[in-house]
Amino acid sequence: MKSENPQDVPLVLLGRYSLHEASKLLERFSQAGIPFRAEPLRAGYGGSNGPTVSMDISVDAARSSDVEQIHRELFGDGLPNYDSSFFRDQRNA
Repeated sequence: MKSENPQDVPLVLLGRYSLHEASKLLERFSQAGIPFRAEPLRAGYGGSNGPTVSMDISVDAARSSDVEQIHRELFGDGLPNYDSSFFRDQRNA
């Protein structure tokens, strides 16, 4: 799944989200015009067998303040997703 924004926008990994959380984020990113890529991850061996269990979401780093605001509104001020490269410089660990 991709946003309708130009394909040449460099994207960085925001994190891995449950389908429920991902749907909330992607809806808000679409409304805000934030470029994103969502890659479904499937249960089972080889990645193609089984149901989708989570999604890796990448976003335009140039829109970091907008992405952070949306993330905060949806999920609070909790720690960022540890699979994220997007928030890497904000970690305490």
